[in-house]
Amino acid sequence: MSVAAVLAAQNVVGAAMRNGNAVPLGRAMQTAFIQTLPWVPLTLVVIALALRFPISRATWRRRLLVHLLAVPLVAFTANALVTLGFWTSTGRFKGLGALARQGLTWATIQLHLALLIYGVVYAITRGVVYYRETRARELQLARMEGQLARAQLQALTAQIRPHFLFNTLHTIGQLWRSGRSDDADAMLDHLGALFHKVQRSTSQPEVPLAEELELVRDYLTIEQARFRDRLCTTVRASDEALGALVPPLILQPLVENAIRHGISAAATAGAVDVCAVVDDSRLTLTVRDDGPGMSSAPAQPGSGTGLRTTRERLTQLYGDAANLRIEDAPRGGTIVTLAIPLVRRSPADGDDPIG
Repeated sequence: MSVAAVLAAQNVVGAAMRNGNAVPLGRAMQTAFIQTLPWVPLTLVVIALALRFPISRATWRRRLLVHLLAVPLVAFTANALVTLGFWTSTGRFKGLGALARQGLTWATIQLHLALLIYGVVYAITRGVVYYRETRARELQLARMEGQLARAQLQALTAQIRPHFLFNTLHTIGQLWRSGRSDDADAMLDHLGALFHKVQRSTSQPEVPLAEELELVRDYLTIEQARFRDRLCTTVRASDEALGALVPPLILQPLVENAIRHGISAAATAGAVDVCAVVDDSRLTLTVRDDGPGMSSAPAQPGSGTGLRTTRERLTQLYGDAANLRIEDAPRGGTIVTLAIPLVRRSPADGDDPIG
Protein backbone atom coordinates (compact mmCIF):
# COMPACT_ATOMS: atom_id res chain seq x y z
CA MET A 1 0.00 0.00 0.00
CA SER A 2 2.72 2.50 0.95
CA VAL A 3 4.83 1.59 -2.11
CA ALA A 4 1.81 2.14 -4.38
CA ALA A 5 1.09 5.51 -2.75
CA VAL A 6 4.69 6.65 -3.23
CA LEU A 7 4.68 5.44 -6.83
CA ALA A 8 1.37 7.24 -7.53
CA ALA A 9 2.70 10.48 -6.07
CA GLN A 10 5.82 10.12 -8.17
CA ASN A 11 3.75 9.65 -11.34
CA VAL A 12 1.61 12.73 -10.57
CA VAL A 13 4.62 14.95 -9.85
CA GLY A 14 6.60 13.59 -12.79
CA ALA A 15 3.77 14.22 -15.28
CA ALA A 16 3.31 17.76 -14.02
CA MET A 17 7.01 18.52 -14.32
CA ARG A 18 7.33 17.02 -17.82
CA ASN A 19 4.38 18.61 -19.63
CA GLY A 20 2.51 20.61 -17.03
CA ASN A 21 -0.53 18.36 -17.25
CA ALA A 22 -1.64 17.01 -13.90
CA VAL A 23 -2.51 13.29 -13.82
CA PRO A 24 -5.67 12.58 -11.81
CA LEU A 25 -4.69 11.09 -8.45
CA GLY A 26 -7.25 8.30 -8.79
CA ARG A 27 -5.84 7.13 -12.08
CA ALA A 28 -2.30 7.42 -10.75
CA MET A 29 -3.24 5.27 -7.75
CA GLN A 30 -4.86 2.68 -10.05
CA THR A 31 -1.75 2.51 -12.20
CA ALA A 32 0.49 2.21 -9.14
CA PHE A 33 -1.58 -0.63 -7.71
CA ILE A 34 -1.47 -2.51 -11.00
CA GLN A 35 2.32 -2.16 -11.03
CA THR A 36 2.91 -3.18 -7.41
CA LEU A 37 0.21 -5.72 -6.48
CA PRO A 38 1.77 -8.59 -8.49
CA TRP A 39 4.85 -8.36 -6.25
CA VAL A 40 2.81 -9.30 -3.16
CA PRO A 41 2.43 -13.01 -4.02
CA LEU A 42 5.81 -13.02 -5.78
CA THR A 43 7.48 -11.68 -2.63
CA LEU A 44 6.04 -14.65 -0.77
CA VAL A 45 7.51 -16.91 -3.44
CA VAL A 46 10.94 -15.30 -2.99
CA ILE A 47 10.67 -15.71 0.79
CA ALA A 48 9.80 -19.39 0.34
CA LEU A 49 12.80 -19.88 -1.97
CA ALA A 50 15.08 -18.09 0.51
CA LEU A 51 13.91 -20.40 3.28
CA ARG A 52 14.08 -23.53 1.14
CA PHE A 53 17.43 -22.82 -0.55
CA PRO A 54 19.66 -20.81 1.81
CA ILE A 55 23.10 -20.07 0.39
CA SER A 56 25.81 -21.58 2.59
CA ARG A 57 29.52 -22.20 2.21
CA ALA A 58 29.03 -25.89 1.43
CA THR A 59 26.19 -25.51 -1.10
CA TRP A 60 26.57 -22.00 -2.47
CA ARG A 61 27.16 -23.02 -6.12
CA ARG A 62 23.98 -25.12 -6.43
CA ARG A 63 21.83 -22.80 -4.31
CA LEU A 64 23.06 -19.66 -6.10
CA LEU A 65 22.16 -21.23 -9.45
CA VAL A 66 18.62 -21.88 -8.18
CA HIS A 67 18.18 -18.22 -7.27
CA LEU A 68 19.75 -16.93 -10.52
CA LEU A 69 17.27 -19.04 -12.48
CA ALA A 70 14.42 -17.87 -10.27
CA VAL A 71 15.08 -14.14 -10.88
CA PRO A 72 14.06 -14.07 -14.60
CA LEU A 73 11.07 -16.32 -13.89
CA VAL A 74 9.91 -13.97 -11.13
CA ALA A 75 10.52 -10.94 -13.40
CA PHE A 76 8.57 -12.51 -16.27
CA THR A 77 5.66 -13.46 -14.00
CA ALA A 78 5.53 -10.00 -12.41
CA ASN A 79 5.50 -8.16 -15.73
CA ALA A 80 2.99 -10.56 -17.26
CA LEU A 81 0.68 -9.92 -14.32
CA VAL A 82 1.19 -6.16 -14.67
CA THR A 83 0.34 -6.34 -18.38
CA LEU A 84 -2.72 -8.44 -17.59
CA GLY A 85 -3.75 -5.85 -15.00
CA PHE A 86 -3.59 -3.01 -17.52
CA TRP A 87 -5.56 -5.05 -20.09
CA THR A 88 -8.19 -5.82 -17.46
CA SER A 89 -8.52 -2.13 -16.56
CA THR A 90 -9.17 -1.24 -20.22
CA GLY A 91 -11.39 -4.26 -20.88
CA ARG A 92 -9.19 -5.58 -23.67
CA PHE A 93 -7.46 -9.00 -23.72
CA LYS A 94 -5.01 -9.44 -26.62
CA GLY A 95 -4.34 -13.15 -26.24
CA LEU A 96 -1.86 -15.40 -24.45
CA GLY A 97 0.81 -14.96 -27.12
CA ALA A 98 0.80 -11.19 -26.78
CA LEU A 99 0.76 -11.53 -23.01
CA ALA A 100 3.83 -13.78 -23.12
CA ARG A 101 5.66 -11.39 -25.47
CA GLN A 102 4.86 -8.37 -23.30
CA GLY A 103 5.94 -10.18 -20.14
CA LEU A 104 9.20 -11.32 -21.73
CA THR A 105 9.96 -7.88 -23.16
CA TRP A 106 9.39 -6.02 -19.91
CA ALA A 107 11.14 -8.74 -17.90
CA THR A 108 14.24 -8.25 -20.07
CA ILE A 109 14.11 -4.46 -19.79
CA GLN A 110 13.53 -4.49 -16.03
CA LEU A 111 15.62 -7.53 -15.15
CA HIS A 112 18.01 -5.39 -13.09
CA LEU A 113 15.05 -4.09 -11.03
CA ALA A 114 13.75 -7.62 -10.48
CA LEU A 115 17.24 -8.74 -9.44
CA LEU A 116 17.44 -5.87 -6.93
CA ILE A 117 14.02 -6.65 -5.44
CA TYR A 118 14.82 -10.37 -5.27
CA GLY A 119 18.15 -9.71 -3.57
CA VAL A 120 16.64 -7.34 -1.00
CA VAL A 121 13.83 -9.76 -0.12
CA TYR A 122 16.31 -12.65 0.14
CA ALA A 123 18.68 -10.64 2.36
CA ILE A 124 15.88 -9.50 4.68
CA THR A 125 14.50 -13.06 4.92
CA ARG A 126 17.87 -14.58 5.74
CA GLY A 127 18.59 -11.76 8.20
CA VAL A 128 15.36 -12.46 10.08
CA VAL A 129 16.10 -16.21 10.07
CA TYR A 130 19.63 -15.62 11.34
CA TYR A 131 18.39 -13.35 14.11
CA ARG A 132 15.79 -15.88 15.24
CA GLU A 133 18.26 -18.75 15.14
CA THR A 134 20.81 -16.71 17.08
CA ARG A 135 18.27 -15.78 19.73
CA ALA A 136 17.13 -19.41 19.96
CA ARG A 137 20.74 -20.58 20.41
CA GLU A 138 21.35 -17.93 23.06
CA LEU A 139 18.23 -18.97 24.97
CA GLN A 140 19.15 -22.64 24.68
CA LEU A 141 22.71 -21.92 25.82
CA ALA A 142 21.41 -19.89 28.76
CA ARG A 143 19.07 -22.74 29.75
CA MET A 144 21.91 -25.27 29.44
CA GLU A 145 24.24 -23.09 31.51
CA GLY A 146 21.53 -22.69 34.15
CA GLN A 147 20.89 -26.42 34.24
CA LEU A 148 24.63 -27.14 34.47
CA ALA A 149 25.07 -24.63 37.29
CA ARG A 150 22.14 -26.14 39.21
CA ALA A 151 23.49 -29.66 38.67
CA GLN A 152 26.95 -28.66 39.89
CA LEU A 153 25.49 -26.88 42.91
CA GLN A 154 23.33 -29.88 43.77
CA ALA A 155 26.37 -32.15 43.48
CA LEU A 156 28.40 -29.90 45.79
CA THR A 157 25.55 -29.70 48.29
CA ALA A 158 25.19 -33.48 48.16
CA GLN A 159 28.87 -33.80 49.12
CA ILE A 160 28.21 -31.92 52.35
CA ARG A 161 25.60 -34.39 53.64
CA PRO A 162 27.75 -37.56 53.75
CA HIS A 163 30.76 -35.52 54.91
CA PHE A 164 28.74 -34.12 57.81
CA LEU A 165 27.22 -37.51 58.65
CA PHE A 166 30.59 -39.28 58.57
CA ASN A 167 32.21 -36.80 60.96
CA THR A 168 29.29 -36.92 63.38
CA LEU A 169 29.27 -40.75 63.40
CA HIS A 170 33.01 -40.63 63.98
CA THR A 171 32.39 -38.48 67.05
CA ILE A 172 29.77 -40.95 68.30
CA GLY A 173 32.24 -43.80 67.77
CA GLN A 174 34.81 -41.96 69.89
CA LEU A 175 32.27 -41.63 72.70
CA TRP A 176 31.50 -45.35 72.57
CA ARG A 177 35.18 -46.27 72.65
CA SER A 178 35.79 -43.98 75.63
CA GLY A 179 32.98 -45.66 77.61
CA ARG A 180 30.51 -42.77 77.40
CA SER A 181 27.65 -44.84 76.03
CA ASP A 182 24.94 -42.57 77.49
CA ASP A 183 26.39 -39.56 75.69
CA ALA A 184 26.69 -41.64 72.50
CA ASP A 185 23.02 -42.66 72.73
CA ALA A 186 21.99 -39.05 73.29
CA MET A 187 24.04 -37.95 70.30
CA LEU A 188 22.37 -40.57 68.11
CA ASP A 189 18.97 -39.15 69.07
CA HIS A 190 20.15 -35.64 68.28
CA LEU A 191 21.72 -36.85 65.04
CA GLY A 192 18.45 -38.35 63.79
CA ALA A 193 16.57 -35.10 64.30
CA LEU A 194 19.43 -33.03 62.94
CA PHE A 195 19.91 -35.11 59.83
CA HIS A 196 16.20 -34.77 59.07
CA LYS A 197 16.68 -30.99 59.13
CA VAL A 198 19.76 -31.31 56.93
CA GLN A 199 17.85 -33.31 54.32
CA ARG A 200 15.02 -30.78 54.34
CA SER A 201 17.25 -27.72 54.09
CA THR A 202 19.54 -29.07 51.34
CA SER A 203 16.55 -29.70 49.10
CA GLN A 204 16.40 -25.91 48.60
CA PRO A 205 18.97 -23.68 46.89
CA GLU A 206 18.78 -21.11 49.71
CA VAL A 207 17.30 -21.08 53.22
CA PRO A 208 16.67 -18.32 55.77
CA LEU A 209 19.65 -17.56 57.96
CA ALA A 210 17.47 -18.15 61.04
CA GLU A 211 16.95 -21.74 59.88
CA GLU A 212 20.65 -22.20 59.17
CA LEU A 213 21.58 -20.89 62.63
CA GLU A 214 19.07 -23.25 64.23
CA LEU A 215 20.80 -26.16 62.51
CA VAL A 216 24.20 -24.87 63.69
CA ARG A 217 22.97 -24.73 67.27
CA ASP A 218 21.68 -28.30 67.00
CA TYR A 219 25.06 -29.40 65.67
CA LEU A 220 26.84 -27.61 68.50
CA THR A 221 24.58 -29.39 70.99
CA ILE A 222 25.93 -32.70 69.65
CA GLU A 223 29.52 -31.50 69.93
CA GLN A 224 28.95 -30.22 73.47
CA ALA A 225 27.90 -33.74 74.47
CA ARG A 226 31.35 -34.83 73.36
CA PHE A 227 33.44 -32.03 74.88
CA ARG A 228 31.25 -31.31 77.93
CA ASP A 229 32.71 -28.35 79.84
CA ARG A 230 35.58 -27.93 77.39
CA LEU A 231 33.35 -26.29 74.79
CA CYS A 232 31.59 -22.95 75.12
CA THR A 233 29.52 -21.75 72.16
CA THR A 234 27.78 -18.52 71.19
CA VAL A 235 25.48 -17.96 68.22
CA ARG A 236 24.53 -14.34 67.51
CA ALA A 237 22.72 -12.61 64.66
CA SER A 238 21.27 -9.17 64.17
CA ASP A 239 17.55 -8.89 63.56
CA GLU A 240 18.26 -7.58 60.07
CA ALA A 241 20.42 -10.60 59.23
CA LEU A 242 17.93 -13.26 60.32
CA GLY A 243 15.71 -12.77 57.28
CA ALA A 244 18.60 -13.08 54.79
CA LEU A 245 18.83 -16.09 52.50
CA VAL A 246 21.97 -18.25 52.56
CA PRO A 247 23.01 -21.55 50.94
CA PRO A 248 22.03 -24.51 53.15
CA LEU A 249 24.77 -25.95 55.35
CA ILE A 250 27.06 -23.04 54.55
CA LEU A 251 28.00 -22.48 58.21
CA GLN A 252 28.23 -26.07 59.47
CA PRO A 253 31.57 -26.90 57.77
CA LEU A 254 33.07 -23.69 59.16
CA VAL A 255 31.87 -24.49 62.68
CA GLU A 256 33.11 -28.07 62.30
CA ASN A 257 36.57 -26.83 61.31
CA ALA A 258 36.62 -24.49 64.29
CA ILE A 259 35.99 -27.44 66.61
CA ARG A 260 38.38 -29.84 64.88
CA HIS A 261 41.29 -27.41 64.55
CA GLY A 262 40.53 -25.20 67.51
CA ILE A 263 38.86 -27.03 70.39
CA SER A 264 40.19 -30.55 69.68
CA ALA A 265 43.74 -29.24 69.25
CA ALA A 266 43.74 -27.48 72.63
CA ALA A 267 44.12 -29.19 76.00
CA THR A 268 42.09 -26.53 77.79
CA ALA A 269 38.54 -25.30 77.37
CA GLY A 270 37.78 -23.30 74.29
CA ALA A 271 35.06 -21.23 72.72
CA VAL A 272 33.40 -21.03 69.32
CA ASP A 273 31.55 -17.87 68.40
CA VAL A 274 29.23 -17.59 65.39
CA CYS A 275 28.12 -14.10 64.37
CA ALA A 276 25.98 -12.75 61.51
CA VAL A 277 25.64 -9.07 60.66
CA VAL A 278 24.46 -6.98 57.72
CA ASP A 279 26.83 -4.38 56.32
CA ASP A 280 25.31 -2.26 53.54
CA SER A 281 24.23 -4.75 50.87
CA ARG A 282 26.28 -7.70 52.17
CA LEU A 283 25.72 -10.37 54.76
CA THR A 284 28.84 -11.18 56.78
CA LEU A 285 29.11 -14.46 58.68
CA THR A 286 31.98 -14.96 61.10
CA VAL A 287 33.11 -18.12 62.89
CA ARG A 288 35.80 -17.57 65.54
CA ASP A 289 37.60 -20.00 67.85
CA ASP A 290 40.30 -19.44 70.46
CA GLY A 291 42.39 -22.49 69.60
CA PRO A 292 46.03 -22.55 68.41
CA GLY A 293 45.18 -21.04 65.01
CA MET A 294 45.34 -22.45 61.50
CA SER A 295 49.08 -21.91 61.16
CA SER A 296 49.79 -23.91 64.33
CA ALA A 297 47.19 -26.70 64.05
CA PRO A 298 48.54 -30.03 62.72
CA ALA A 299 47.06 -31.32 59.47
CA GLN A 300 44.41 -34.03 59.91
CA PRO A 301 43.23 -36.64 57.40
CA GLY A 302 40.30 -35.33 55.36
CA SER A 303 40.79 -31.76 56.55
CA GLY A 304 39.92 -29.09 54.05
CA THR A 305 37.08 -30.99 52.37
CA GLY A 306 34.33 -28.87 53.90
CA LEU A 307 36.10 -25.57 53.18
CA ARG A 308 36.93 -26.54 49.61
CA THR A 309 33.34 -27.57 48.90
CA THR A 310 32.08 -24.38 50.55
CA ARG A 311 34.28 -22.25 48.29
CA GLU A 312 33.04 -24.09 45.20
CA ARG A 313 29.40 -23.67 46.22
CA LEU A 314 29.91 -19.95 46.78
CA THR A 315 31.51 -19.63 43.35
CA GLN A 316 28.58 -21.44 41.73
CA LEU A 317 26.01 -19.25 43.48
CA TYR A 318 27.62 -15.81 43.60
CA GLY A 319 30.76 -15.85 41.45
CA ASP A 320 33.18 -13.09 42.47
CA ALA A 321 30.53 -11.42 44.64
CA ALA A 322 31.21 -13.85 47.52
CA ASN A 323 34.33 -13.90 49.67
CA LEU A 324 35.65 -16.51 52.13
CA ARG A 325 38.66 -15.47 54.22
CA ILE A 326 40.55 -17.53 56.84
CA GLU A 327 43.09 -15.86 59.15
CA ASP A 328 44.68 -16.23 62.57
CA ALA A 329 43.05 -14.15 65.28
CA PRO A 330 45.26 -11.46 66.86
CA ARG A 331 45.09 -13.07 70.32
CA GLY A 332 45.14 -16.69 69.18
CA GLY A 333 42.66 -18.84 67.38
CA THR A 334 41.16 -18.64 63.92
CA ILE A 335 38.66 -16.29 62.29
CA VAL A 336 36.72 -17.42 59.24
CA THR A 337 34.79 -14.62 57.53
CA LEU A 338 32.23 -15.28 54.83
CA ALA A 339 30.64 -12.36 52.96
CA ILE A 340 27.87 -12.82 50.40
CA PRO A 341 25.37 -10.50 48.67
CA LEU A 342 22.39 -9.72 50.86
CA VAL A 343 19.15 -11.29 49.67
CA ARG A 344 16.34 -10.39 52.02
CA ARG A 345 13.38 -12.52 52.93
CA SER A 346 9.83 -11.38 52.51
CA PRO A 347 8.65 -9.41 55.59
CA ALA A 348 5.87 -11.93 56.04
CA ASP A 349 8.45 -14.68 56.62
CA GLY A 350 10.34 -13.09 59.51
CA ASP A 351 11.79 -15.14 62.37
CA ASP A 352 12.56 -14.46 65.99
CA PRO A 353 16.08 -13.29 66.77
CA ILE A 354 18.69 -15.88 67.67
CA GLY A 355 21.23 -14.95 70.31
